[in-house]
Amino acid sequence: MRSRFLGVGLGLILSLAVTPSFAAYKGGAVSGGGSISGKILYGGAPVSPKKLSANKDKAVCAKSPIFSEALVIKGGGLQWAVVSIKGIKSGKEFPKSMANAEVDQAGCVYLPHVAVMQAGSQIVIKNSDGILHNVHTYPGKTGNKTANLAQPKFKKKLKMKKTYFSKPGIVSVKCDVHDWMSGFIVAADHPYYAVTGPDGSFKLDGVPAGSYTVEVWHETLGTQTMKVTVKGGADAKAELTLK
Repeated sequence: MRSRFLGVGLGLILSLAVTPSFAAYKGGAVSGGGSISGKILYGGAPVSPKKLSANKDKAVCAKSPIFSEALVIKGGGLQWAVVSIKGIKSGKEFPKSMANAEVDQAGCVYLPHVAVMQAGSQIVIKNSDGILHNVHTYPGKTGNKTANLAQPKFKKKLKMKKTYFSKPGIVSVKCDVHDWMSGFIVAADHPYYAVTGPDGSFKLDGVPAGSYTVEVWHETLGTQTMKVTVKGGADAKAELTLK
């Protein structure tokens, strides 16, 4: 009898030990909330789009010019920056788009270049090119498992195991077949994430009233933060320049 209780106790301890920290987030109805919107700007020296060499499967990959998306600027706005509320523990529910995220391989680029998904959910990698691709993830400091999966032309959809994105953080994705292909998947521990559009704009809605630290990450320019206060029924404007 004693060994039985010891086994149950040990099992409980182990289950608690592997429970991810982001499980502390609680989603539900937000009453009297507001929003945060604005732009992320580029403050560095002018740059020109860098053309990439599609030196393989040219019939598919070289139909249109391919440019690096590591630093995309339009009218001073910075595209593909990830904007999030740091450390928020409660608020709105995760949207279906984050629980059922997709990334397409079309024209031998990742669409979108930066995708956001709910950590611990399943993401689908599509292959619209009809050629062999390879999905190779680089989890960095996230602690997630590395994926290195072939996706032949007949496999139009690849459902990635949850273990590849079970822990929150930013995961780099590359293709070993086409070395210019590069993208990022953000495994989010709460729903308050946005990726900036072509003009650098973003919006986070359904935010409970309060004061927050907003974090901005960009693959080339790094991470910066800013303080934002949200009032009920109002849109808090936020702007940050990355150099």
